[in-house]
Amino acid sequence: MARTVLLKLVRLAAVLFVVSLLCFLSLSLLPGDPAQAILGESASPQAVAALHEQLGLDRPFLERFLGWLGNALQGDLGRSYATNQTVAQIIAERAPVTIELIVLSQLIAIAAAIPAAVAAAARRGSAVDRGMSLWVFTVLSTPNFVVGFVLIWVFAVQLGLYPANGYVPVSAGIGQHLGSLLLPSLTLAAAPFALYQRVLRADLVETYGQEFMQVARAKGISPLRAAMRHAFRPSLLNLTTSVGVTVGVLIGSDVIVETLFSLPGLGAELAHSVSARDYAEVQGLVLVIAAAFVLINAAVDLIYGLIDPRLRARSKAVTR
Repeated sequence: MARTVLLKLVRLAAVLFVVSLLCFLSLSLLPGDPAQAILGESASPQAVAALHEQLGLDRPFLERFLGWLGNALQGDLGRSYATNQTVAQIIAERAPVTIELIVLSQLIAIAAAIPAAVAAAARRGSAVDRGMSLWVFTVLSTPNFVVGFVLIWVFAVQLGLYPANGYVPVSAGIGQHLGSLLLPSLTLAAAPFALYQRVLRADLVETYGQEFMQVARAKGISPLRAAMRHAFRPSLLNLTTSVGVTVGVLIGSDVIVETLFSLPGLGAELAHSVSARDYAEVQGLVLVIAAAFVLINAAVDLIYGLIDPRLRARSKAVTR
């Protein structure tokens, strides 16, 4: 077990190093001068040169990267050029919004996908199954910003039930707070719901063909009850993988949703920092997002053993 955890930590460090290096390199290759972008077109050459020296942009690439990496290992992610806030402070302010949005969207997606998959698999080939497949493929082929516009038009413009955009903090009331996150959460949950439903349905159909399920059916247990009592747990592995990968991806890909609904999260802040050429903030945000992605996938590997003890025993045998 200790060896497995050590290997995962080594992989985590390697991934974060490569991601940081590539991000640093890509930012350096962007056209234009970040110092000029910060000071404006009317800035004098002397002011631009002074800012270059202050930001370390006049130093070689490798020296700048290693200097930033050394500071990051000590918990110093730098300071935003635009706001003069530390990157750690910006992340601490913005991260709760993004985390809450992702958690709510995943709860909605999973809560809707599980009964939909069970119903479709238990009545495979029926009108319910075909209708659910049509709906799922429609959702999968629709970009999330289109889903967001539709939800805004229906629930905000036509019905007036929820605000079209804006974030209401918890201090203003839990009802208003959740109301400001409902439409963004539904938008972000659309594609994961469709993916989870298809993955779980396929695994349930395969599990139905196993011998123990045939025995359960021979005893007169209904398809729906057999699915919930006997087929559900063995079919969770691929769903768990999908959830882990999706959550990791959503941390960095909710830029459109947060921008569309004017939410002060990490995604919207990342988009703003990229447009402002705020190197320090972009690098810090990318590092945190990459770390979250890797940690979530490592947690998924550990959850496998809880779902299927045979995998835990196999892992122990391999490490020996």
